[in-house]
Amino acid sequence: MHKWMIGQLEEEHKHMLEQYADRAKQPLVLKKISDSFTETYLPFKDNLALREEYINYYGDIRLGKVLEDLDRLAGAVAYKHASDADGNLAPIVFVTASVDRIDLKSRLSPDCNYRLAGTVTYVGFSSMEIYIKIQAVPVPGDPSEQEPNLVARFTMVGRDKYTGKSSQVNPLLLEDESQRRLVKISEQIKEHKKKTADSNLYKQPPNAEERLVIHQLWLDTKDYQSNTYGSHTSLPSDMTWLDKTVMESVTICFPSERNVHNKIFGGHLMRLAHELSFANGSVFTKSRPSYVSLDDFSFKKPVNIGSILRLTSQVVYTEPENGTFQVAVSVDVIDNLTDTVERTNTFYFNFSSPSATVTRVIPRSYEDMMKYLEGRRRAQTGKLISKLQGAMQ
Repeated sequence: MHKWMIGQLEEEHKHMLEQYADRAKQPLVLKKISDSFTETYLPFKDNLALREEYINYYGDIRLGKVLEDLDRLAGAVAYKHASDADGNLAPIVFVTASVDRIDLKSRLSPDCNYRLAGTVTYVGFSSMEIYIKIQAVPVPGDPSEQEPNLVARFTMVGRDKYTGKSSQVNPLLLEDESQRRLVKISEQIKEHKKKTADSNLYKQPPNAEERLVIHQLWLDTKDYQSNTYGSHTSLPSDMTWLDKTVMESVTICFPSERNVHNKIFGGHLMRLAHELSFANGSVFTKSRPSYVSLDDFSFKKPVNIGSILRLTSQVVYTEPENGTFQVAVSVDVIDNLTDTVERTNTFYFNFSSPSATVTRVIPRSYEDMMKYLEGRRRAQTGKLISKLQGAMQ
């Protein structure tokens, strides 16, 4: 992780963690939303060395690096909310449980300075939802409040430092109707995610509407199946077999990418996954796609230092009429001693391709059908969350 963000955020809450090593559990404190407000800056225009770290080969900002910064900022917000009135912490540690949605509203320019600001918007027993936005720092003549370039929602979970069990976090004091509306939006998103989890394709078969989608896909491609079982003829130019869009990478996790808990930093995994999804999307569209959003996902298991990671990306869903497509990236830990593989999470990145035609991806096995339907569900949920997030701005 680059030194700039470490200097502003990681060292701050690492110091806070060290403070409570021998301190008894602090009583809960009723916190206002504003109490958790945390901001930091990415001054690309003023800091050429920083800009050099973030620039990509075609002169734009590397979004994967920004994803790392968002995760780090979410952690700083969580620790600030968990502190008492004097800024002291009880023995509680926070991990990123999930990301609900990250929307890129407009391009991030290397010729601008940006402010990243985050705050807690919802609190459960041991969890909290954190809303983050990135805005350009106004220059003379610009409106004082800029439209956000990016908005994101993270869910952080508190654990007791010594037992690893869930630890209650400070409750939230709502001061006005606008803050109550924020909580209501968070509750709507939480309820929708619960319903989606209950109908998971690993638990329940596709619903009636999805069965019609599967049947239509079969009708659209049955003429391209040969008489030999399991084989197919070539598809027309506006279609691509889903199983032909796989791209993989393998990497080793080094100590430089660890977090304060000596596990691999979740933001680092997001960056690796984003960069692989972009490469896959570039090959799929034969163009330079534009990042649109990252859909809901959860961190299921921590990744240890020294782990061998296999990232597998695949274009699982497309909307040719909108020029958009979705790339799923699964992250697996390979244990070379036991010859086992364990999945940690799957990311779902959405891209657009303004300069090229997006072809339809066509599943040709039941497993690929389920991947297609899961991608379709993620896209639908993401659009709902994006709409609700718009009401928070």
